[in-house]
Amino acid sequence: RIFPAERRGAAFGVWGSVAALAGLAGPTVGGLLVTWAGWRWIFFVNLPVGLVVVVAAALLVPRGRAGGRQGFDLVGVGLVSAGLFCLVFGLVEGQRYEWGQVWGDLTIPEVLFAGAALLAAFVAWERVAPDPLVPLPLFADRNYSLMNGVYAGAVFGIYGLTLPFTIYLQSVLGLSPLAAGLTVAPMALTQALAAPLAGRVADRVGGHRVVLAGCLLFAGGIGGVALLARTSSTSLSFLPVLLATGVGMASLFAPASAMAMRGVRPEMVGAASGVLNTNRQVTAGIAVAVMSAVLQNRLAVALHDRAVVAAADLPSSVRQPFVEGFGRAGRSGLEVGAGQAGGTLPAGAPADLVRLAHGVFVDGYVAAMRPTLAVPVVALLLAAACCAAALRREGRAQPGAESVGRRGS
Repeated sequence: RIFPAERRGAAFGVWGSVAALAGLAGPTVGGLLVTWAGWRWIFFVNLPVGLVVVVAAALLVPRGRAGGRQGFDLVGVGLVSAGLFCLVFGLVEGQRYEWGQVWGDLTIPEVLFAGAALLAAFVAWERVAPDPLVPLPLFADRNYSLMNGVYAGAVFGIYGLTLPFTIYLQSVLGLSPLAAGLTVAPMALTQALAAPLAGRVADRVGGHRVVLAGCLLFAGGIGGVALLARTSSTSLSFLPVLLATGVGMASLFAPASAMAMRGVRPEMVGAASGVLNTNRQVTAGIAVAVMSAVLQNRLAVALHDRAVVAAADLPSSVRQPFVEGFGRAGRSGLEVGAGQAGGTLPAGAPADLVRLAHGVFVDGYVAAMRPTLAVPVVALLLAAACCAAALRREGRAQPGAESVGRRGS
């Protein structure tokens, strides 16, 4: 409400810069807390920050215009919560249950189907709800819908990169949580520095072109990480592609947010920004679930294949337990830690066996991570396609700047 449409790119750029600085501080401070105080403190540290924000919001945020009293969409909240729970549970726990039975005759595919059905019921309910949780008329604006798709792809890119890459840094390269946080810090720092500039450029030349370039640069950066990931890599190996990724992220989030909000009516800006933020949160949860499922599936296959090859050099009495142990490790879940070998060996195991097991894990993880990183690359390419569709619309709306402003392009 405060910033006119033609200045929102710069405003969102400042917002993106602050968000990037938080992204820079998060892994670094989190690494310090995990290393020196224990993992529970990564939750406690949010309490003083949250209290400061509550007080600052009460004192500094301008009050909105008074309006009608808004009801609470209890049915919508119930449907979307149950649907997302089933979807995320099925994706996260699928490999553990070998995509079969979970409880009684209930199977993982049935849980996923129930999640999809509940989400479909949520959309149907929102069409008739007296006070909908998500005002569906917002999506009548084509650019708003397309930019929500771009936003979802970008969020998927962030979590699709950071989840497998963080495990790789600690479990394959053997970095501490702090060192892993510092490795990804240049990406966030670059985003913080470039976001305000990207917002101003978007205001001048059109956000569509900036966002499209950001999607492609972000996707290229993730592809670069996949190509450079080896068991012998170092933190510095990834510096160039992480810097490029940071520029891509800066060129994506702020301009996409400004473009999404440009054509929204003033009385709907609160709901529109709320839906955009909810999109970010929901996509983050789904992205973590999908990436966990894909990574765990690929890891189970890679560990088994490499364990079979490595076991050929072991005594016959050890081969089968060795292979089965990695099979169980691949199904049981992801473990993170400096030098974590994906499972546990018996106490007093020979040093040669420990080295062999570690080699199987690190080789298997790198082999599993590369196809897993293809998932966020595809998500970002789909986001680029959404942006290209918006770009075509912009091209058709050139007859007058006034019509472009009215149509929200």
